[in-house]
Amino acid sequence: MQPGEYAVHFSASAGEIDAHTCAVLPSLEDAEAYAQQQVAEHPALQCRVFDHHGFIGAPAQEISGKDFRNRNEVSSRFRRWVGSILFVVGTVFFVTDWVADFHYDWPSVLGSRLMIPGFILLVTEALMMHHQRGSKGR
Repeated sequence: MQPGEYAVHFSASAGEIDAHTCAVLPSLEDAEAYAQQQVAEHPALQCRVFDHHGFIGAPAQEISGKDFRNRNEVSSRFRRWVGSILFVVGTVFFVTDWVADFHYDWPSVLGSRLMIPGFILLVTEALMMHHQRGSKGR
């Protein structure tokens, strides 16, 4: 690709189109218009527009159809539910053993092992929500 050219890379969540192709267009405006057209024709499609450097760095534009489901990412719903369950159950185990003066030991060990990934999932979700809200305001 030459400087100034843009590639539209396709990803599909359903097998209706060949998602292993891309289109090279002469300008960003042409690439965005082409991506919008493809997403309108195929709602299960996601188009990412990259500059002449290719996959280096973030895409210049990302356009997803209403039926597109990315199966490679952890969903926001998963992070909230699983993070909350792990953190709450871990906290209950830990506090139970604490009240028993750490007599049993296994609830605190298991609780601490559940609380940490739960906390990480919840903090990750909070940071992603904060970033998305900040990006919408720009």
